[in-house]
Amino acid sequence: MMGAHRRRGHRQRSWTVLRFLLGVVGVVLVGGYGYQVGVSANQAWTERLEGDVARVQGDNLALRDRLAEASLRASHAQSALDRLHDRYRAEVPAGELAALLQQVERQLRDGVDRDRLAFLIEAAGQQPACDGAPVTKRFRPHTQLADGPIGAVRFGDRITVTATGVSASDASGQLEAWFDPAKPVQLVFRTLDGRALNVDGVLPLRHSMLVDGQEYRFSALAGPTSFVEVTGQVCPVP
Repeated sequence: MMGAHRRRGHRQRSWTVLRFLLGVVGVVLVGGYGYQVGVSANQAWTERLEGDVARVQGDNLALRDRLAEASLRASHAQSALDRLHDRYRAEVPAGELAALLQQVERQLRDGVDRDRLAFLIEAAGQQPACDGAPVTKRFRPHTQLADGPIGAVRFGDRITVTATGVSASDASGQLEAWFDPAKPVQLVFRTLDGRALNVDGVLPLRHSMLVDGQEYRFSALAGPTSFVEVTGQVCPVP
């Protein structure tokens, strides 16, 4: 009886130890499997992340190349535009030359003979003897504070000259009735037939015009306070 009891106790202890060992082995196996799964998942995530990084780097390089190419194209376009501007300034007349060209084109459209026009342009470089001595006259330009009649002078009973200027100011900034000769003025040359030509700018100014087959040459400069002096001379047209 006692032996059988001891054997049963021994078997129970053996099964207990075996079950414990089996449990330990199971835990180890499960832990190892979970570790392998985690390692595999981590490796897959790492590889995916590295792939994403590589793609981003590739995209950045491609974008950098496109930006460099776009910058180069923009630089070439700016250079071409600068050359076009330089060519335009060199070939397209501006200012007084453009105004003269417009007058020539208008004369040609109106039927003026091309050879005669060329002759007149060539003759303009010659200095013809003018009739009489230059005549100088003075008058007061009109300003925003002037309350009297507009000053004017007449040359050859054919051309009337008037002017408009900017009021001068005193030391305290108060406007005066006379014009400021340091500011731009507008000279108006008006003929008997109502034709008017404006000349704008800071004095002194020069102007010439053809009236009744004669050339009238004018120069205007600042005279004594509140006055403009205009000198006119009549010259024959070649």
